[in-house]
Amino acid sequence: MASSFDQFLDGTGCPLCSGRPDSNDTWDFVAKLGVASLYLNKNQTYRGHCQLIFDLRHAARPDQLTLEEWTAFSDDLYRAQGVIQRVTNADHVNLESLGNMVPHLHWHVVPRYRDDVRWGSPIWLTDGAQMKDTRLEHKERSALISALQDGLKL
Repeated sequence: MASSFDQFLDGTGCPLCSGRPDSNDTWDFVAKLGVASLYLNKNQTYRGHCQLIFDLRHAARPDQLTLEEWTAFSDDLYRAQGVIQRVTNADHVNLESLGNMVPHLHWHVVPRYRDDVRWGSPIWLTDGAQMKDTRLEHKERSALISALQDGLKL
C-alpha cells in the first residue's frame, strides 16, 4: 500500500499543486509572486510564519526545475523573506524546505523571536500534532496579511 508521501511524490492528490484553495485549515493566501504563491500559516506560534509554494507544476526537488525556474523561485523567496522580516521585525528568520510530509517544492519562512518557545533550536523537534498551535484574532490576522501584501507592492 502506497503512503500519502508516495502518492504525492508523483503529484497524485498533492495538496500543494495548483488549484489549491486560497484559504483552508492550514493557510490564507497572501500574494502571487513570480513562480510561487505566499500563504500565511493559520498557526502563528511564530508570528509571520508563511509558506511559499511553487506554482508552475508539481516538482518535489530543486533538480526537477530548470535553472530559470529555480532562479525565479529563489527570487520569490528572497522577496518574501525580506518582506516578512520587515513586517514582523523578527530577531531572525529560518528558511526551511523539508518536503517530508508533502513532497512539493515549498519553503517555510519562519520568523524567530528571542522569546519564542524554541529559540536556539529548530521548530520541528516534535510531531506536528504536538506543536503549540497559536491562532490570531481575525482583526490581527487580517492586519498582518494586509501588511505583507502592502510590503510586496513596494
